[in-house]
Amino acid sequence: MISPSQRLLDKLSISASVLCAFHCAALPIVLATFPVLSFLPSNDHTFHLALIALIAPMSVMAAFIGCKKHRDKLVFTGITLGILMLVFAAIFGHDLLGESGEKSMTVLATIVLALSHFRNYQLCRKQTCSH
Repeated sequence: MISPSQRLLDKLSISASVLCAFHCAALPIVLATFPVLSFLPSNDHTFHLALIALIAPMSVMAAFIGCKKHRDKLVFTGITLGILMLVFAAIFGHDLLGESGEKSMTVLATIVLALSHFRNYQLCRKQTCSH
């Protein structure tokens, strides 16, 4: 049976990943459209590190709880790869890949994380079958 904490962690992790992708993809458009918002403090590096500090523990806990039940290696690999890609993009991405490469890697990492959490959520729901 899927626990309420498992369900919540997967949903929060998916939401945080989508927020991260939205920030990377949409913030430049929003700032160009509404230049008055440019006065808001927006340190991308600090924001990325804060999101990683939020996403990583939730993702690890959700993966641990779920993988303990269904032992799906694809979920574990996807969550691990997604977190590593996010950390790499936040720390080294701008210097090694440039701004667009950093954003692309961050968006790709969040997609990998969101899909892995969705698979984790689905597999945990299947565990409720009685057969």
